[in-house]
Amino acid sequence: MSNGTSLLSQPAVHDHYQNSKARLLLFDWDGTLTPIVQNPEDAMPTAADIEVLKKISSDPENEFWIISGREPKFLDKHLGLIKSISLSAEHGAFVRRSHHFDWEETSDSADKMWQSTIMTIFEHFTSKTRGSWIERKNTAITWHYRNAAPEESVIHTEECKKRLEMVISGSLPNLEAINGKMCLEVRPRSVNKGAIVRRILEDYTQDQGQRTAPGFVLCVGDDVTDEDMFHAVRNSNLPADQAFTVSVGSPSKLTAASWYLPEPADVVALLYQLASITEDSQEEL
Repeated sequence: MSNGTSLLSQPAVHDHYQNSKARLLLFDWDGTLTPIVQNPEDAMPTAADIEVLKKISSDPENEFWIISGREPKFLDKHLGLIKSISLSAEHGAFVRRSHHFDWEETSDSADKMWQSTIMTIFEHFTSKTRGSWIERKNTAITWHYRNAAPEESVIHTEECKKRLEMVISGSLPNLEAINGKMCLEVRPRSVNKGAIVRRILEDYTQDQGQRTAPGFVLCVGDDVTDEDMFHAVRNSNLPADQAFTVSVGSPSKLTAASWYLPEPADVVALLYQLASITEDSQEEL
């Protein structure tokens, strides 16, 4: 882990992208392709963003994934009509591959007995923290406090995290409590973005030479849940100079990524640039 990443070298990205015949692009959603907003339902792509996502994902040399903590229904609603994009929901618990309309569950989420215990804790802190709310997903429970008073949320978040960790260490060791962007989430340890990225990379080797291994990988995310993606890419067999792991935010942030971009707007701008390279290449054919 490093807390001194360098600004992404865009010329290097452009060069490797242009000269690679197989590319894998892995992007988080909230805080990466869209800014963090007060109401999570407002984190929607613009019409222009949809067009650039269609353009870059329709390049036959590209495999494009959105790997998000969102539920399948949210990703279906806003990105589901882009057939050439593969989607991963709830940190890899569900996947919908490009040109398919059905979601595949990747984890065994049948055992949900733990949820009532965690809900009791979150409900207690929701009642104490005005403006906070609980989001109950298929495989996780998230307590959001972005609309709460900062003074209250700081104190109550620390108390809540301690209570969760005490319960988890005592009787629910298969769970983990993680701090996201203005939220606390509890989920099974087996469900994380690193696991789905490892699975995507393993698919190349299991296809027995039917697919060319990626010569360019771009992996971009902004918070602690995305660190699992960065580790998966960096610990793979991919040559280091072909894999670009990029954290969105401050260069001083502790991260496993090799590079950083300051804002989601910079990530979107990069996508537009890569889409232009794709468009120019297709026109030359």
